[in-house]
Amino acid sequence: MRAYGISDIGQKRKNNEDAYLINRVEIYENGKKRVFYVLAVADGMGGHAAGEVASGMAVERLTAAPLTYLAGDVEGIRKIIEFVNKKVHQKSEEMNKKMGTTLVAALIEGTRGYIFNVGDSRAYLFREGKLRRITRDHSVVQELLDRGLITEEEAMTHPDRNVITMAIGTKDHVNPDTYAVTFSRGDILMLCSDGVHDLLSDEEIEGIMKERTRLSDIAGEIVKRANEKGGKDNITVVLARF
Repeated sequence: MRAYGISDIGQKRKNNEDAYLINRVEIYENGKKRVFYVLAVADGMGGHAAGEVASGMAVERLTAAPLTYLAGDVEGIRKIIEFVNKKVHQKSEEMNKKMGTTLVAALIEGTRGYIFNVGDSRAYLFREGKLRRITRDHSVVQELLDRGLITEEEAMTHPDRNVITMAIGTKDHVNPDTYAVTFSRGDILMLCSDGVHDLLSDEEIEGIMKERTRLSDIAGEIVKRANEKGGKDNITVVLARF
């Protein structure tokens, strides 16, 4: 697996409240080595400093989660998220600031992976020329879409499109969505903040992935086009090719 990440401040924000992670973890069980890759994107909220602290802590705590949680089942994934959420929530109370962060992450061992998300940062899979979204947003707009009250086109410009219904650190408990994925040769996994998907449609991102080969070129073009469309938020992308 090859991976690449990039984060850009965008055109409108004075600071970057996004954070990302690409990490390799080795675990030894009964004398045998297991290798995991942990990928993540977090988009902090809470204003200057607080948002940066929340997103930074979320990805940092992922690397510090007890290794026994990385066994690679759904229950272990939930324990990881609870561990991260608890640390960010404690920090929020210590700072006496209402802060939190979205989090989308992947725990990968070989061709097997678990994707989990809280909030509206997303995971996508590009396979055989087609891009599909893996995760479901925890947001007001997603709920409206699920109820058939708005269309995908209307969702792109809805006034509440940035209102999320769940975040890391805002409460003492969180219930992430978890997805199991088996990867194939040539697959590209993309994790991104809403600074990407609020401005670029799935079709636009798919087109970029078809046009370019190197992960750095794909990520750079995604950032470039999001900025060309106004760059109203921080823009963060993590890509992994199998």
